[in-house]
Amino acid sequence: MKKVFLFTAVLALMVGAMAQSDTLQNRMMKTNPSQTDEKPVVVRDRLVFDIFHTFWMGTPSQGEFMKFDPGFNVSAMWDFKLPQTKAITFGLGLGFTYYTQYSNCLLRYNRGEDVTKYYLLPESIEYKRSKMAYMNVNIPFEIRYRHRSGFKLGVGIHVGLVAGLSHRYKGPDYNGVEGATLNYKDKDFYNKQKFSADVYLRMGWKSFGVYYSYQINKIFETDKGPKMTPMSVGISIALF
Repeated sequence: MKKVFLFTAVLALMVGAMAQSDTLQNRMMKTNPSQTDEKPVVVRDRLVFDIFHTFWMGTPSQGEFMKFDPGFNVSAMWDFKLPQTKAITFGLGLGFTYYTQYSNCLLRYNRGEDVTKYYLLPESIEYKRSKMAYMNVNIPFEIRYRHRSGFKLGVGIHVGLVAGLSHRYKGPDYNGVEGATLNYKDKDFYNKQKFSADVYLRMGWKSFGVYYSYQINKIFETDKGPKMTPMSVGISIALF
């Protein structure tokens, strides 16, 4: 939770710095008539929200994984212009990504074998929630193309640190204790990857578009957990 608060504070500072930069640029354009001949691009993808569904690649075949696993990504980026062309720019900043995975399994760390496994819940249990959450703090870098009509295309990569991996269970006691219930969040996963890297694509018109991403590396270290990686598809919204 402290990492999330720290990220929020840094993101707020970045957005404030971007707003001040825009205000200064607008003042300069007003005082220099030669720069006002061309209409400025209002939406430069400085603050972008991606809302998506994740397809989990490489999950065990014995489990039943839900068809809808929502998640989101938020990126605050500066838009660097090139002096040679106005259609192509570069985006660089700070981002945060949150994935979910719902299933009829428990993700648990086996200390004896030093490996993380999925354990199938008994069919007789009517549980309320069995959810994995995976999140990372990253640095997005992307190459952007914008047409005068409003069409835009961005291709980039997120490189960052894994901020958390947990599994939440809420329901009857699966250990066989009659009448007992469990409600806990397990964060003891010692063999997850420390770093994350995914490639992504955004394409759309002005403030709206579609979003696709694929994480290059696996969630867990080699032979220390399920060989799975997230692939996400959704929509993208740019505020300014």
